[in-house]
Amino acid sequence: MNPDSLRVASGTLSQLSGEVDSAPFLGAAEVAAQLVGSNVGSALGESNTASTRAKQVLKVRYDQFASLLSLSADTYGDSDAEAAARIAGVPDINSATSGG
Repeated sequence: MNPDSLRVASGTLSQLSGEVDSAPFLGAAEVAAQLVGSNVGSALGESNTASTRAKQVLKVRYDQFASLLSLSADTYGDSDAEAAARIAGVPDINSATSGG
């Protein structure tokens, strides 16, 4: 681990964040309309909202890690211990404190 590799990783995560916006929309509403009254239809009707929220959470997480890696590259000392501590401090994506 060195500052250059941290910057490369940061750039990759930033790129992934940008690609989230181009991920295809589920478009499940049309199918849900054909399954009115069924549990599957109801779930499909809610899936576009859930998918959009999941994409937003992933985008924020990619950006968060990209920033942490960039900061770690800029403040790199003799080891990657500080970078590891920053990354370890990020809560699980499914936790209530993660914002996701």
